[in-house]
Amino acid sequence: MDRWFLHVILAFSLAIPLVGCGEEEAPPPPVVRPVKILELGGSDDPQVLEFPGTVKAGRHAELAFEVSGKLESLSVTEGQPVSEGDVLAALDDRDFQAKLDAERAKERAAEAEYQRTKALFDENVTSKQQLDTKQRNYEVTTTSVARARKALEDAELRAPFDGKVARVDVDNFENVQAKQTILVVENDSRFEVEADIPEQDAARMPPGLTLEQRSDRIRADIVIGALEGRRFPARLTEFASTADPKTRTFAATLAFDNPGDVSLATGMTATVRVHVSKEVVGKTGLFVPAVAVGSTAEGEALVWVIDPSSMEATARSVELGAMAGDRVRVTSGLTGSEWIATSGISFLYEGMVVSRATE
Repeated sequence: MDRWFLHVILAFSLAIPLVGCGEEEAPPPPVVRPVKILELGGSDDPQVLEFPGTVKAGRHAELAFEVSGKLESLSVTEGQPVSEGDVLAALDDRDFQAKLDAERAKERAAEAEYQRTKALFDENVTSKQQLDTKQRNYEVTTTSVARARKALEDAELRAPFDGKVARVDVDNFENVQAKQTILVVENDSRFEVEADIPEQDAARMPPGLTLEQRSDRIRADIVIGALEGRRFPARLTEFASTADPKTRTFAATLAFDNPGDVSLATGMTATVRVHVSKEVVGKTGLFVPAVAVGSTAEGEALVWVIDPSSMEATARSVELGAMAGDRVRVTSGLTGSEWIATSGISFLYEGMVVSRATE
């Protein structure tokens, strides 16, 4: 009985390995890593150039007297609204009024002398030379009166347009010099941003375009950092025709309307974002997010290109240009129609299958 039981146990133990050998264990499925994917040339791939700039009011005037004198009246304060033609500041005008009165007296005397000489000339009592001399004297005094009247008018500063006083640079009763800035008036119904455009970016535009044509081809917005990155659509209003000889940049001005629901002011920092059309992308390369660029062990730049059908990742060597904000220019290696990975690139390897990560 015991011998029979041992035979059964031995047969059963030998059968177990045979059963295991009959079915091979399946390999584990490949890891599919989710990554963010940017479709170059697609709607989610805005080719954007970014340039730092400074905000200023659309209309801005630094007011100064054309004559020197003592400031007698400064009737405005910073932030005060003003209307076109309002008197904002005035010099002591007594000397200017006295000068005008004196010149008018000279003019009246010269006119009387001219009229007397002309009557004599009409009667053939005096010469044409005498008449011409009296006429020139009269004209000189008339010019002097106009100059004195202008000096008296220049003793007042008037608002050149509706707006507000942005800055006052002097105190009342100071002696001020001609051309010295007294105050600044602004109209902020529209704002402008001035930016310097590097020559390599200015060269992306086709030659021979007028300012209007440039503006039509550019889609731009202004980002104000102090307003948590809020963006405002902008239009190109000025573009220098020559580069600054020192910085090799072109001065550009872009304008945008005051939205009215935020506090904007001259001097705020801004970022000009220019959306580059596909028409000009191929001229000097395209921009990709800097986070999409990795490097080989030898230090060469690469991006991971994703095959849309198989979703396999392939490393692609690229050559890089300058940075523009959080993007970098790729000057060669990409055609502009690829899918590229923009996250998790340090975990990718050749032929790895990926999936599109959700935000």
